[in-house]
Amino acid sequence: MSRSVNKMILVGNVGRDPDIQETKNGTKVAHFSLATNRRPDAEGNERTDWHRITVWNKLAQFVEDYLHAGDRLYVEGRVAYDAYERDGVSIPTAEVIGTEVVLLSARRADEVVEDAA
Repeated sequence: MSRSVNKMILVGNVGRDPDIQETKNGTKVAHFSLATNRRPDAEGNERTDWHRITVWNKLAQFVEDYLHAGDRLYVEGRVAYDAYERDGVSIPTAEVIGTEVVLLSARRADEVVEDAA
C-alpha cells in the first residue's frame, strides 16, 4: 500500500469561545471555529474562511482552560469529511481534527493569576 498524507496547518483567530462537552464515558471534546484570511485579490478584497476544529482529551482541556474568542492560534491536524441528512437531503460537512494547538496570543491582563501569599 502506498503512503498518503492528510495534514492541515492553520494559523488564524478563534471565532467564539469553545464549546466543551464530555462523551458518556467521560472523554472531553472541544469544538471551536477558526478564521483564516486569504490575501487580497486584484480588487483589494480579502476573504475570510471559517474552519470547524475539534480536539479531544488533553487538547480539549487546554482549549477549555486557555482559549477565548479572538485568540491567535496555530492548529495542526487532519481533515475529516462526513455528512448528515436534513429533510431528505444529504448535507456534506468538513472539520479539522486537531492534533496540535499552540496559543499565539499574549495572555490578557485579566487572565494573569496573582499569587495569593
